[in-house]
Amino acid sequence: MNRIIRPFKEGFIGLVRHMAMSISSIMAVMVTLFLVSLFLLLTVNLQQITTSVQSKVQIHVQILNEVSLDQIGELKREILEIPGVVQVDFSDKDKELDRFIASYGEEGKIFEMYRGEKNPLRNAFIIDVSEGELIDQVSTKIRLLDGIESVNYGGLNALKLIEILNSIRDSGLILVSVLGLLAIFLITNTIKMSIHSRMSEIQIMRTIGATNGFIRSPFLIEGILIGILGSILPIIITIFGYQYIYQSLNGVLLSSIFILRPVFPFVFELSYLIALLGISVGLLGSFISVSRYLRTVR
Repeated sequence: MNRIIRPFKEGFIGLVRHMAMSISSIMAVMVTLFLVSLFLLLTVNLQQITTSVQSKVQIHVQILNEVSLDQIGELKREILEIPGVVQVDFSDKDKELDRFIASYGEEGKIFEMYRGEKNPLRNAFIIDVSEGELIDQVSTKIRLLDGIESVNYGGLNALKLIEILNSIRDSGLILVSVLGLLAIFLITNTIKMSIHSRMSEIQIMRTIGATNGFIRSPFLIEGILIGILGSILPIIITIFGYQYIYQSLNGVLLSSIFILRPVFPFVFELSYLIALLGISVGLLGSFISVSRYLRTVR
């Protein structure tokens, strides 16, 4: 039992003995994990938003009036052969007028007079693509086909916003990586101070035949404790902060296209990952420091 309790007891004593350095390490881990949390929140929601936008952005293709129904069928087959096209739905003049009237709500009823032969609209295709990035490329190829009058698509502003968010996310990854290395460096120095304060004790343990694992374990526990303490506040902020944001926005960012990831169980999964990262950073920093020392005293 003492063999189990000893590393935890000595690890805690080491943490308290060098309080100032321990606090610096905990703060570094805390800031790093907080930014990791923001990065993961952005990444996961960006992926969800991207999927939502891509599923709702469609290409609207108007067909020349002189194109026959047989030619429309052939045209549809040609469009389906374009890489990136996943679905092509035909919309005749009447359906196009229905869509046009619906887009104006109650005021759209004034256009009912254009039913039948007075309908000035064109037959059309409504096209879905596999990825939002392919919309412009697919549209260009469709314009080259015979029988096409015009090609239009919406959602460009949404796609451009996603590109900007992707750039922010990539920059955030670099910042998180740098801060992670800083946290490991500070933990390494904290453990190094603990080792130096117990150097004579370690040498005695070496003399009586203590294994590397026996010597290393208290310092590893100290690093793990730093990681755990550094992860508590980021976890609390993540759970309550994201819940507040989600409820304030009703789960929607700007418009119904930008749907946020539901709070539960997402925040619990994220919290588990943050705690695991905190423990890993603390363990890695302490392992590096102890391993370096043990190599020098062989």
